Amino acid sequence: MTKVEVQYSDLQKALERLKEASVLPGELTIHQDATIQRFEFTFEAAWKLMKTVVELEGLASASPRSTIRQAADIDLIDDPKEWFGFLEQRNLTVHTYKEEIAQGVYRSAINFIPFVDRLLVKIKKYLHGLS
Repeated sequence: MTKVEVQYSDLQKALERLKEASVLPGELTIHQDATIQRFEFTFEAAWKLMKTVVELEGLASASPRSTIRQAADIDLIDDPKEWFGFLEQRNLTVHTYKEEIAQGVYRSAINFIPFVDRLLVKIKKYLHGLS
């Protein structure tokens, strides 16, 4: 398996775990915490996979923000502003001891799921183009 294929598989697994957490009752703090943690590692897997594809396309990318911008440029994602918002929410996860921040990140985690689903579809098409 190539690096991009391994990362694709890792993102699929991370997304499935996020989906599992997202259906738990959100009014329980422990469920919110689990969802936020899974959002965090799903976001990490997503941007790192995008970074690999961007680099395979010959572009340099040093940060999540530049990766998101370049992923939009090569049509991996349609909505970079939304992804920037998810990046900001991911950056807030260190402050989730504050209830209002945790609730906002939790809502973003739930909203993140369809964006990752669409990214996986586009990456799958990309991988088929490589073969």
